[in-house]
Amino acid sequence: MTVIGFVSEKGGVGKTTACYHIAVGLRRFHKKSVLVIDADYQRGGITGRLFPELIEQFRHGTLPDVTLFAKFQQLYSATTFDPTVTVRTASVGVDAIVADTRLANVTTDKLPSTNNIVENNLSLLRHLKVIREVIDNLEKSYDYVLIDSHPEISDVLRSIIYASDHCVSPVKLDLQSSVGVPTVVAEIGTVNNDVALMKATIDKSLAYNPTAFAGAMGMMAREYAGVPKQTEADEIRRLRRAGTVFNEYVTEGDGIRRAAQERLPVYDISGANAVKQSGQFQRLTSEFITKCP
Repeated sequence: MTVIGFVSEKGGVGKTTACYHIAVGLRRFHKKSVLVIDADYQRGGITGRLFPELIEQFRHGTLPDVTLFAKFQQLYSATTFDPTVTVRTASVGVDAIVADTRLANVTTDKLPSTNNIVENNLSLLRHLKVIREVIDNLEKSYDYVLIDSHPEISDVLRSIIYASDHCVSPVKLDLQSSVGVPTVVAEIGTVNNDVALMKATIDKSLAYNPTAFAGAMGMMAREYAGVPKQTEADEIRRLRRAGTVFNEYVTEGDGIRRAAQERLPVYDISGANAVKQSGQFQRLTSEFITKCP
């Protein structure tokens, strides 16, 4: 099982679109078993795509599912931790843990505090481990677990990073959007360093492989004569100086917009632009497998 976090400091860069289409692509074109965890507590974009009937319940905070929020809440109330959550199966063949608006309230500030420094640090470690423990407890095993995150640096994001073997950062190829990639890379490094310190000082038995940054993904790119325009090409070169960049990218166009409106993957939308973007996502998914084996 490989766990990948889709992370970005900025919204509107195609993160959820990339996560959704790669999840469907892994299932449809590579016959992989896939679980998607929707941890974007503001938009719930993947939840809405996979389960349109839940949109109103999500907006009103009345979902009947046992979600990630309930797992964090157990820590805050100092009750016995039970990693069991509700897993749904979507018509496109992937399973999902749906979004919960209450994840916006997750913070280590709510953890019970003591006068014991070691116990306080163990509590912080338990908070980091919540999502990974939920994944490891699942009755069904998966080839891939993809986690869509909310676009901000938060305690939820830190738990996503801890849970992930790799993180990717979908990004619009402009300076305003791509400038957040180094921040994401730095936060991954911070989590890895914090866990290494905890392992050395409070829990030497902790099994943890440092999370790797698998690369930035170019989204909503503009082309001229079949290649990225000069401004996009400049951003790709700049991103390479900050870390890895996927070779494949996805262009802007009405195929993805129509797919979003119809709550379908672009693979199921007709039209020249949809066919083009479908091919781009298929190639991106194939590269994804090589970078996140």
